[in-house]
Amino acid sequence: MTRRPIGNRGRIRRRRVVLGRPMRGGWRPSATRAAALGLAPALLAGAVVGAVVGNRGDDTDVTRAVSADTPITFTGFGHGHGRGMGQWGAYGYAQQGWTAERIVAHYYGGTTLGTVDNSMIAVRLTDHDDEGLDVYSETGLVVAGRRTEPGQAAHLTPVPGGGANVVVTAGCSGDVVWQGATDLPWVDPVDLGEDRPAEEHLRMCAGDTPYRGALGVVLDGDAARTVNRLPVEDYLRSVVPAESLPGWADSGGAEALRAQAIAARSYALAEKRSELWQTCDTVSCQVYGGSSVEDPRTDDAVRTTRGVVLMKDGQIIRSEFSASTGGYSAGGTFPAVEDLGDAAAPNQQWAKTITAGEIGSAFGVGELQSFDVLARNNLGADGGRVTQVRVVGSDRTIETTGAEARAKLGLRSDWFTVQEGMGSDVPPITPAPEVGPEVTTDPLGTTDGGSAIEAKYFELGGVESTLGPAVGPELTLPDETGKFRIFTGGAIVWTPELGAQVIDVSFLRDWFPGSGSADSAGEPEVVEPEVVEPQVVEPQVSEPATTDPDTTE
Repeated sequence: MTRRPIGNRGRIRRRRVVLGRPMRGGWRPSATRAAALGLAPALLAGAVVGAVVGNRGDDTDVTRAVSADTPITFTGFGHGHGRGMGQWGAYGYAQQGWTAERIVAHYYGGTTLGTVDNSMIAVRLTDHDDEGLDVYSETGLVVAGRRTEPGQAAHLTPVPGGGANVVVTAGCSGDVVWQGATDLPWVDPVDLGEDRPAEEHLRMCAGDTPYRGALGVVLDGDAARTVNRLPVEDYLRSVVPAESLPGWADSGGAEALRAQAIAARSYALAEKRSELWQTCDTVSCQVYGGSSVEDPRTDDAVRTTRGVVLMKDGQIIRSEFSASTGGYSAGGTFPAVEDLGDAAAPNQQWAKTITAGEIGSAFGVGELQSFDVLARNNLGADGGRVTQVRVVGSDRTIETTGAEARAKLGLRSDWFTVQEGMGSDVPPITPAPEVGPEVTTDPLGTTDGGSAIEAKYFELGGVESTLGPAVGPELTLPDETGKFRIFTGGAIVWTPELGAQVIDVSFLRDWFPGSGSADSAGEPEVVEPEVVEPQVVEPQVSEPATTDPDTTE
């Protein structure tokens, strides 16, 4: 039996297996709301991430599917999105004698260095979402204007209007000492100053995790959110060791840690995720684990770069970074650059084998017939990072981005090539430590520590974007095909096929028939959406390309 390649232009055909539904007359336009959303550009404020471009119809012609257990190998470079600084590359350059200033100038072209005062930052602690606040300190704390005794715990439950009910107990689960209410739902340490000793830090009753600064609990709509407010320089003492490896300082990489401190400080101060908090504590923002993860080596990196930020046009820039660029950064906000320092990355190349059945299931296309790379960014080896793919299955065809394909398939980056069979050219990934963990999206549209809608909102500028503040929490669409959230200047809708997309609020009428006008909240009047005919993709029956399937034109 002859195996046919699957890749940039090829198709897999397994003659012994005939799967899927027969087709007549090519492809039939999708009638789903998701397809209408993806193919009505006049109503979208952002680019479509993925689109359902056709559903199967009844027919007499037969298209053969790939056997579900067929192995498909993805081979690639790097770990992460590749935008901005590569952390392993920074380490490699530091070992070559580069300073932190030279490192960030290399990766963040078009920026300059500036300095800022040590302002306060508010961090959402996502592990404590939908909970009250239960906290204590070895030296006592201050809540509702009263100072507690050492070891006493404060329990705060947020109430509408911005306040909280307060109960103080002897220890985290002891007798009630006093209770009341406060307009300020915050617990302060005995001293709010910077660089306070560990015994003064506030500690969560659950898990005993210590935090510098103050802890509060606020309502985001009806949902409780725990927020840590502290000086930026104190915050970075936890972020830098969580996002890089303190041990680099012991092997000639101290300047890479200093570069990480500059990038992390800039990223944090450029964030504006909510009116209630500026950033979060997970890979959706930057990893932040409280004061217990601090390390003297990364403390030194923060101290020796105190206040230093990356700026452009007078503004602090959002300095993204990822573990490994694979040898070439991705471009985008910052010019793409060759990354020779990335040779230090322990797993610069990678390979992952997935079955055809798993690919079809991940994209919801039915039984897989082909996975085609349609476009690349032309930066680096093998044509560079994938920018567009087409996934053809027995039920439908989806076109989406390389980044979305990476997320759905759990790949290390969107710089990959595809072939049928088991990969053998790339050594398996070694159990080496990694840095800069990446956001991955699951089928429910959530990310590690946050939602895809929230990530899209911040990508556009958060509260300072044209969307403005949120007017309510995330909600599920009535037909349960996705989620949405309304803002003062529009809405973001998420579906598995499309990812998160910005739309005009009036387009939500497609899910809420009968809502002829805005409600008392002052939302815009519903306007009948413009109808745009969806693109029809005809089935391809040509033979696979004779050239290397992993080579783009």
